[in-house]
Amino acid sequence: MANTISRKRLIFQFICFWCLWLAVQVVINVPVEHHLYGWPQELTLDAVKLLVWCGGAWWFIRQADSRSLAITPADQWRPNWSFRAGYWIWLVVVLYLLVQFYLSHHGLRFSRTFVPQYWGRYFIVVGVTEEFMFRGYFLNALLKRVSFTRANTLQAVAFAAMHIPRYLTTVPAMSPTAWISNLVSVAVLGALFGWLYAKSKSLWPGIILHMTWDILVTAFA
Repeated sequence: MANTISRKRLIFQFICFWCLWLAVQVVINVPVEHHLYGWPQELTLDAVKLLVWCGGAWWFIRQADSRSLAITPADQWRPNWSFRAGYWIWLVVVLYLLVQFYLSHHGLRFSRTFVPQYWGRYFIVVGVTEEFMFRGYFLNALLKRVSFTRANTLQAVAFAAMHIPRYLTTVPAMSPTAWISNLVSVAVLGALFGWLYAKSKSLWPGIILHMTWDILVTAFA
């Protein structure tokens, strides 16, 4: 297909990035988590995530012809304030999570393991970096090749698979049930973020919802 990124290239890029992130987890992130504490640990992990994910997304987009992307790199960073569905979905998700936490814990209270440093990692860094890579590049490129439904499904599955390096390096090891539950949840969220991106033609609805989900789950779960 003219003016599209080939399937082989997209698969190759995903595999390379997956392997790179696994190597970063093993060589950098795990040792940092074991030897640094507090803000030094947080800032180091944040810097690594920003460098690897935003750097990778920027590099992929730089190598692509702008005509091979459904939404131009500059346009996708513009907020779409008139996208009303984004506000309603954000509100529904927040209410859903708060009700779930309230019923599970018989009230709303911060998790004992929650620390102020998590505001950086789970509220700011993860939402921006992961949306930029998966919706800003992979979904953006897929939308030029296939239908929205297929493109969104493929990127959602890939998004879930991209979390495996983190699960493989989690100590203590996660149970099979936790693996399946987490992967399914991440894939569903990836599809929702993808829908927001495609309909709004902006990264911001997905970024804001992504940040909200992560910080609420971290703070109250």
